[in-house]
Amino acid sequence: MTVHDVRRSRPVLRFLVRTVAAVVAAAVVAAVVLGVVYRRQIVAFLTHRKGGPEVTWPYVSHDPAPEVHLAVVGDVGDSGTHASETAAAVAQVAAQEPFDALVLLGDNVYPDGEPSRLRATVFDPFAGVLAAGTELVAILGNHDVIGGHGEDQLAVLGMEGRWWSRTFGDVLLIGLDSNDIDAPGQLEFLEATLASSDARWRIVAVHHPPYSAGYQGSSVEVRDALAPILERHGVQLVLSGHDHDYQRSVPVDGVTYVVSGAGSGTRGTGEDEFTAVSWSWGHFLDIAVTGDRLVLRAVGNDGTIADEAMLTAGD
Repeated sequence: MTVHDVRRSRPVLRFLVRTVAAVVAAAVVAAVVLGVVYRRQIVAFLTHRKGGPEVTWPYVSHDPAPEVHLAVVGDVGDSGTHASETAAAVAQVAAQEPFDALVLLGDNVYPDGEPSRLRATVFDPFAGVLAAGTELVAILGNHDVIGGHGEDQLAVLGMEGRWWSRTFGDVLLIGLDSNDIDAPGQLEFLEATLASSDARWRIVAVHHPPYSAGYQGSSVEVRDALAPILERHGVQLVLSGHDHDYQRSVPVDGVTYVVSGAGSGTRGTGEDEFTAVSWSWGHFLDIAVTGDRLVLRAVGNDGTIADEAMLTAGD
């Protein structure tokens, strides 16, 4: 190579060096941006690796027969095989032991709450259960309000508003809207309803979980708003969706928190210091109340049980 050739190649080398440096710099910036924007997703992918339960057992009827029997399903909003299997599992149990109510924990329609899709996600899959006289009650999830359809969806579902209460025997069930937990009047409604009730059992349904070791994690905002009221009025059980898994907490200041958001799909889950049980598993909740006993079961889409816990009023 002559001196002339070396001199002629220098601009090309400088161009290549600058190009490589620019590509590397762009890659570093992209990695930083992605790490900031998708931090939760990246952390969840690396840490939320729990799958389904290793041991399950056949469903058997409650003994004694429940005075109040509730089916609870979260995040049913995608119609399809998984959702159909969940609904079929509910129907299978209902044929043995009818339910007083079917409780939907929000995200009833993906992606934006369009009410016209409720037939595909709710009314058709659960037709047999509802036709048998089971009352349908539902709260709103974040996807139900994205498109501004919240009120219209509730109307189609037969609900009177974003927060409500029902009494089944000795069970008070309260539904809330965690999309705007501080909405004027909501916390006052919760406080007044609990204060005026003499029900032995108090259950609150709220889409965003106050305690969750799943992909979405705990909603500290909801926890901070609700926990003092729940504890003051002796609420024993809080039911949430949002995370597409099953989780049951240890009692936290007397309250057991359950996440059940796998009605139409699952996502890997994790554990935290408050976790008693957690699995990524298609399921619904079976709640049976008799006197001072409440039995909570997680029933899989295959009809088997993977978790059973008994709460006693006054614990």
